[in-house]
Amino acid sequence: MKYFFAIALLILISSATLNGQEGSKIDLNNVNVGTKRLPTIFLFGQEYTSRDRNELLRGLLKSQFFKEDLKIIINLEEFTSKRIFSFIHEGPVEISVDGKKLKNQNYYNSSSSNLQTYQVRDNSRLVRLLIRIKNVRIDSSLTGILIRKSLSKEIKITENKIQEILNKSDFEIDNDTIIVRSKKKERELNKFYRLKFRQEIKYDQASVIEFKIFTY
Repeated sequence: MKYFFAIALLILISSATLNGQEGSKIDLNNVNVGTKRLPTIFLFGQEYTSRDRNELLRGLLKSQFFKEDLKIIINLEEFTSKRIFSFIHEGPVEISVDGKKLKNQNYYNSSSSNLQTYQVRDNSRLVRLLIRIKNVRIDSSLTGILIRKSLSKEIKITENKIQEILNKSDFEIDNDTIIVRSKKKERELNKFYRLKFRQEIKYDQASVIEFKIFTY
């Protein structure tokens, strides 16, 4: 009887152990242990896969990102539909790292042919930043949009002033050059043309896109 009780107890313990293992079983056939999460970018609030994110940021940080002739092409992939598309932006951008706006000339895009050691430090700091990046967001720059909106109104006022002067002046057009016979009107006209030129430069340099980089 004692032997029967011992055998029954052993069977009961073995059965409980097997059931416990079955409940926490992991099917390794459904788990890719080598999978590494691809880097992503939040574009206007939506998250997308961006395989070349680090290469993009490396080029962007080392560039003259504040110039109006900048052109950016980002290849993105949607999570659910896997649709692949390109986001294209032309014009200057703003960049901030952990909430701090980068200056036009900064540690990452400064270059000096006379200071080779400085360039080495610059590259190493850039590499360390790329390793630490946790989040990248591309958003509209409210500041840039407001600046453009204000400058657009100023340019329109200046254009109206130029047209007003022309309407009151005796002038002729020779090969796209306006010749005003009154020297006073000519000086006044040139003043407003110079003003318009400066306003248009500021308009082109106003960034409407901001790259927000976070390392935490």
